[in-house]
Amino acid sequence: MILLQDEPLAQALAAQWLRPLAGLTPRQSERLEATLLAWLERGGAPEAAKALNVHPQTVRYRMRQLEKLFGPQLRDPRTRFELKMTLHTRRLMAQIRIPHARRGRRTDRVTTANFTPLAVETSARVNGL
Repeated sequence: MILLQDEPLAQALAAQWLRPLAGLTPRQSERLEATLLAWLERGGAPEAAKALNVHPQTVRYRMRQLEKLFGPQLRDPRTRFELKMTLHTRRLMAQIRIPHARRGRRTDRVTTANFTPLAVETSARVNGL
């Protein structure tokens, strides 16, 4: 919740933790980010594959790519936590931007007519997105 309130902080966190993905195309980066988040949340290739609707071997292949990019950091619990937090924040930020972009630019004032508290967000679940 704190990171969603401070977009520059969330962007700085993403720049730091996702730096190994910087040299990839946007499509490659998006796939690897989604795979990494599913793997971190679910704990293994078969479970992540179900979440992503891909074959488990696809998840294993992508995880080998991620291991080459991130190195032994992926084995560190703190790094895993930071990556998971960063990836969740990026996903939530993207979901928040989409409804705002559809509404168009409005005044900077927040009114109760167009304000939805994050705690009421229907797409968020307790253990993930």
